[in-house]
Amino acid sequence: MEDESFKKDLDELFRLFNILIKDKSIDDVPGVNTAMLKQFEFFFSNYDNMKDQLMYQLQGQYGDSVKEMVRTLVKQLREEVGEDEFLVIEDEVEEPLIEEELEKITGKTEREKIDELLKNGKLTENQVNELLDKRSNL
Repeated sequence: MEDESFKKDLDELFRLFNILIKDKSIDDVPGVNTAMLKQFEFFFSNYDNMKDQLMYQLQGQYGDSVKEMVRTLVKQLREEVGEDEFLVIEDEVEEPLIEEELEKITGKTEREKIDELLKNGKLTENQVNELLDKRSNL
């Protein structure tokens, strides 16, 4: 689900930012003063209690642009704290594209192809949702 992906990206963003603030001297973080650091520390200590609400507020106000910004910030913070980019959250493994899977099946109608793929127990939730959307549009 797209919301789950965004939620994991936000969690990763705050985890990395927390590492950055704990590991770096305040003088090494450009644009952050002591008062801001205290606010960040307070925010991080309460993040678990408000992360769901924060996620929906950010999505509601900014839509897809905030998702892209969070992904970009995660990449930048990984570099900043020295984490290997390949220590990625397990859900970021690329899924086979549904279109490619549908093309592999021959001799059937589009609906039959979709039904055949839906019987596959190895599909992710995103893939199942995509197939169900395609089927409902037929």
